[in-house]
Amino acid sequence: MYQILTKHLNKTHKPLYQVCKDLGIDMDALDVQELSKHIDQCTHCGVWSKQLVPDLDDNPICPICVKLIGL
Repeated sequence: MYQILTKHLNKTHKPLYQVCKDLGIDMDALDVQELSKHIDQCTHCGVWSKQLVPDLDDNPICPICVKLIGL
């Protein structure tokens, strides 16, 4: 289930509830901590990414934001 969500969320700004609804996944069945092991949202731009890195404040950010802020 988490791999399917990752595939549909990666590099998008789609809301999690909408993707779950489209795929017929019950949001109550999701473990947010388990999902964050596969994919999470950039704290700067909100895009979903599998390749987040911590910024200077330890907030997860995507590769695009890393380049934009010069880390």
